[in-house]
Amino acid sequence: MDLSLVIPNKVSMARDQLAGERNYLTFLRFSCTLIVLGFTMVLKFRLPYEDELTDGAPWESDRDQITTPLGYCFVAIGFSLFLYGFVRYYLNQRALVRQVNFIQAGWFSVTIIAVLAAFGIGVMILATIHSMLFNPS
Repeated sequence: MDLSLVIPNKVSMARDQLAGERNYLTFLRFSCTLIVLGFTMVLKFRLPYEDELTDGAPWESDRDQITTPLGYCFVAIGFSLFLYGFVRYYLNQRALVRQVNFIQAGWFSVTIIAVLAAFGIGVMILATIHSMLFNPS
């Protein structure tokens, strides 16, 4: 049972095939990074601060209120990017098999990247404000 297709290399089929695979692997790598980052935040693999070592148990800190939901957000974004890359790869494959020019406007990808950038900037601002409030030095 062979599910592979042989497509003649007209114009630039091989180049388009390899570009689609490269884009899929890029989405896969980025989504895996976000998922690992999210699970790391949820499982609390971070160094405790000195005040946590002296005052009480590190798992009872105020930062858990921020890091746990933030970790779940990173995991959700990672899974959604994986699904987006998967769907986009197979749409590109289908267009190559049908030998149709599939030109994407790119507005959705730019929107996704803008939302992720805004999320990252917001996380950095919240972390800075939180560290200034609880660690005044």
